Amino acid sequence: MLCRKVLIVAALLLYSAADFLSGQQDQKCVAVITGITGDVQIKKANDKQFSKASWGAQLFNGDQVKTTAKSEATLAFSNNSIIKVGVNSQITIAGEESAPGASAGVKTATAGMMINLSELITKKEYTRDEGAIAGVRTVNAANPIELTYPVNTLIRTVRPSFSWSASESYSDYIVTVYNNQGPVWSRKVTKNVLDYPENEQPLLNGVSYFWIVEGEALIDTEKSGSRKFTVLSLEKSREVAEQEELIRKNFMNDKESSTMHSLLGAFYINQGLLTDAEKEFRTVSDMNQDASMPHEILGSLYIKLGNKDRAIEELQKALTLSKSTNN
Repeated sequence: MLCRKVLIVAALLLYSAADFLSGQQDQKCVAVITGITGDVQIKKANDKQFSKASWGAQLFNGDQVKTTAKSEATLAFSNNSIIKVGVNSQITIAGEESAPGASAGVKTATAGMMINLSELITKKEYTRDEGAIAGVRTVNAANPIELTYPVNTLIRTVRPSFSWSASESYSDYIVTVYNNQGPVWSRKVTKNVLDYPENEQPLLNGVSYFWIVEGEALIDTEKSGSRKFTVLSLEKSREVAEQEELIRKNFMNDKESSTMHSLLGAFYINQGLLTDAEKEFRTVSDMNQDASMPHEILGSLYIKLGNKDRAIEELQKALTLSKSTNN
């Protein structure tokens, strides 16, 4: 059995956890399930029987978690520790401590990793009803050319590739990148993707850019909306790399840990690296296919990234899974 250590990075998940429900304002979330293998069961303090657990489930005083001979669970506690509930175990949540029966992983990190992932888990804006999801369709007006990457995010490369979608047929596309001083470069292509031009100077670290795409048809020309992205500064890039390394080191023996991808995704959101966060929560979703919360987080990310179609798709999945769980 591994010894238990304080893990500051767990505050990514539970720091200043929001109130659970109206009428329960005095009850704080004590732990969140961030990793599940096999059939893990939870029983709320006021329930009479156990039910299936899923990624993102919040745990409060008196709740119980139970595993079988073929299942395990990872819990992130609000006291900055991460507990692994081994096979054939059962624990009762009590304050910020768990009852005997859990084995703790040895993990250490810095306060620089902290982000309130608990807010992502407790802030359910879109899975309440179909009407809320339908409202997402009005986030952006329909445009025959939609920019997909990079959009509304920080990036780490000075030579990004560009991609977009088109609902109409165009013979050519003209891609133009701007900064605050004006056009940086422009290229004509026939496909809806463009690798960074080799003969152009790389973009500058710490600088924000805008880009548009014009589609040329036989008669008309359509123009996309302008979208912004920012290249991470060199100093910030080094800080991000250091924090990434610390998180990954905590899971050297479990490189495919759902908890690791959750922490990385939360960290990326905090840093504004939304595309990186999308990749991590996509992995979390793939590893926890019966959980609705990863899809809701992905949906919220796609809204920020300006991709309303994918946002609606993810939020609809979240709603379907949430209804299935509650039935």
